[in-house]
Amino acid sequence: DEIIVPSFSFAASANAVRLVGATPIFVDIEAGSFCIDPDAVAAAITPRTVAIMPVHLYGHPAAMDRIMPIAEAHGLAVVEDAAQAHAAALNGTPVGAFGAVGCFSFYPTKNMHSLEGGMVTTADAELARKLRLLRNQGMEARYQNEIVGANMRMTDVAAAIGRVQLTQLAGWTDQRRANAAYLDERLTGVVTPPVAGGAKHVYHQYTIRFTGDRDAFQAGLKERGIGNAVYYPTPIHRLLPYLNEDGTPGPWKLPETDRAAEEVVSLPIFPGLTTEELDRIAEAVNAVAVQA
Repeated sequence: DEIIVPSFSFAASANAVRLVGATPIFVDIEAGSFCIDPDAVAAAITPRTVAIMPVHLYGHPAAMDRIMPIAEAHGLAVVEDAAQAHAAALNGTPVGAFGAVGCFSFYPTKNMHSLEGGMVTTADAELARKLRLLRNQGMEARYQNEIVGANMRMTDVAAAIGRVQLTQLAGWTDQRRANAAYLDERLTGVVTPPVAGGAKHVYHQYTIRFTGDRDAFQAGLKERGIGNAVYYPTPIHRLLPYLNEDGTPGPWKLPETDRAAEEVVSLPIFPGLTTEELDRIAEAVNAVAVQA
């Protein structure tokens, strides 16, 4: 079985495919975007394709309005990787509500968290029941195992933290979006994050593109006390577990993915940033972009 997945993502996207015994088929992202290219998805479908895994990277929804018709035309399941996209939406529909399932992460760095764990969303009652069985050693009634499962239960403490975090998510999201809008208006010398029409971007990361010397750019920001990071410097198809036996990448030609991996830099965007701090970020970026 083959599952179509973008290479420009965290490795967990492809690892999940491998762990169920399927083969990840890597496709490119859209030019100027960080999300999977629907045209590349359509071109990658073969008789062995069983599913498509769009990734709502950085909190920006993938083009689900174009992906879902492709999936429906070919009878393919859609599994949304919404790990970074809590409360993101496209044309008013929340991510996680398009495909057969949506997968959210509650890791501590996410827009909301429960220390660890995550959530799966689905509108399919039968699938929901199977998911509950899988997380509890295959049991619904105690000691009556119906399928092979595992212990994937969230602890009460983690759930309690998550419930409190959930009450704050809307406000935090508004703050992230306001911070992003503020930076969008002030940054020069870089490409600010793209936002597609109808998309609600929730800015898990505020990721810019810089086409100069990125190492020098990052170092210059650090010297000015501005934290920054690269997500992700190596596309999945170039990571060791996905290379050929001779150490070369597979047959993948993903120019937009490779370009993004060379250009992206993420800046602070978290709720609670003050206007003064945002101004410091903008001033540092604008100064360093000229020099790097």
